[in-house]
Amino acid sequence: MTTTTTRPLTLDERRKLEELLHPEGRKKPVFVTALLVAVPLAFALFVVLNLLLPGPALPELLLALGLGGGAGWFYGKRAAARSAESYQPAPEVREALGRDLAEGRAAVTRYDVESVVKVVAEPERLVLPTWFLKRTDGSVCFLVQPELVEAEFAGEFPAASFEIAAGESSRFTVSVKRIGEKLVPQRVRAPLSDGEWEEIGDEADESVPLSWDEVLERAGQNPLRAK
Repeated sequence: MTTTTTRPLTLDERRKLEELLHPEGRKKPVFVTALLVAVPLAFALFVVLNLLLPGPALPELLLALGLGGGAGWFYGKRAAARSAESYQPAPEVREALGRDLAEGRAAVTRYDVESVVKVVAEPERLVLPTWFLKRTDGSVCFLVQPELVEAEFAGEFPAASFEIAAGESSRFTVSVKRIGEKLVPQRVRAPLSDGEWEEIGDEADESVPLSWDEVLERAGQNPLRAK
């Protein structure tokens, strides 16, 4: 079965939400971008000035370097700003994350589980491992949260009982905590087909229109094969 409650965010969970709200991304050095623009631009300006203004070449070279360097630095600053902006979340996401941090509450869903089937990752399609869960009330759900990958390595998932905490407004997962004993997957199967994705959907924590016997049968029909 599944139950959901709320509680205050922990310090680590707040930190994760703050990282989502203010992502650093990969910074592009201003100097490198400016140099890539300034050098060819200064050379082109020097050629043009040398043709238009007869006389000593040194003043024309200095003028070209000044104009090219200034334009390159301006372009580099603009490019860095646009790069940083591209990593920022959408306005509605920022609003939800800000609300989570202001209210300081997490929605915690507890899962009580009898068995699990692991669906392995499909790197060529950028699909991480996903999971079918048979809950203690007999219903079947499908979990797709990417945070479960880290939780599996940390020994927090899969388990007979575990909790997934998320921001109450944003629904971003901030922690996965094992409560009961660890579970070994009953089956490990190959990635889902396109038809199965259409049938099941890709929403996290959704009940699926399959019985557990059907999940096991499909896992047997799609075994994990060595490449």
